[in-house]
Amino acid sequence: MRRIFILLCVCLFLLPALCFGEAAFEPLPIDFSKGHMPDPANYTEDSYKDPSVEVHMERTDVGNAQFNVARIKIADPSQLRTALAAPFGKKKTNRISTMARANNAVVAIGGDYYGNEEGGYVVRMGEVYRKKPLKSRDMLVIDANGDFHILVKSDAEALKALVESDLGIVNVFNFGPALVIDGELQAMPKKYNYNIARPEPRCAIGQIGPLEYLFVVVDGRGADNSKGCTVETLAQFMFDQGCQQAYNLDGGNSCLMVFNRENYSAKSYEAERSVTDIIYIATAVDFGLDEAEE
Repeated sequence: MRRIFILLCVCLFLLPALCFGEAAFEPLPIDFSKGHMPDPANYTEDSYKDPSVEVHMERTDVGNAQFNVARIKIADPSQLRTALAAPFGKKKTNRISTMARANNAVVAIGGDYYGNEEGGYVVRMGEVYRKKPLKSRDMLVIDANGDFHILVKSDAEALKALVESDLGIVNVFNFGPALVIDGELQAMPKKYNYNIARPEPRCAIGQIGPLEYLFVVVDGRGADNSKGCTVETLAQFMFDQGCQQAYNLDGGNSCLMVFNRENYSAKSYEAERSVTDIIYIATAVDFGLDEAEE
């Protein structure tokens, strides 16, 4: 019986690797350490795949806008990570592309530019930095399982329940509005803190299923043949892609998607806005390239 128990424990430990491929790996730490350096041989022009992560990139036109899309599957929740331009409380910002490279991101987008606000319930990589929920904003909570919870108008009771639950809160974003909640397309509010009704560059994140996500950046503001979109159009797109939860992030000049250390969206590096934070996907496989990269 003891031998069977030990064998079962070993199988459970190796399950993520068995599902994704032959190599074993360990979860990444829930802190601000960077991900492992991806193996360059695992990239194609529009994909990355190793035993812990699959990313498929595509560009598609919706109306007068180009949507840059990353379809993502990871083996462990720790691979969905955030990074800061500087320790919380400092006013320093940095480019999304620079932060993506510094953290070995397979793919990255901007976050909610928390440093541009005085309020908001801010949690990053398990660290609680600010407890000032904004009732004027919808809130995205990501738990330790990598699951999304969207709280309309930063619902205080729902937040309290999540804080007191055993789920564990790893990241919280305060931008919005909510696009899709529990598989239901959301009606856009008539008024919100940001311009949601006119075509603009947009950025969104969605969860399709367990450890399966969508990153979307919509080009605009001078991009060739792309005029941006309304948040309502963005919500419809996320819903049509099968997102069970989807959330609008900081858009406008903050919109940029980085894949394989290069700009995948239309914005030029020269036009990048420096921001305070990014959301990125990391590989959990140590290819022995980390020290060489430094």
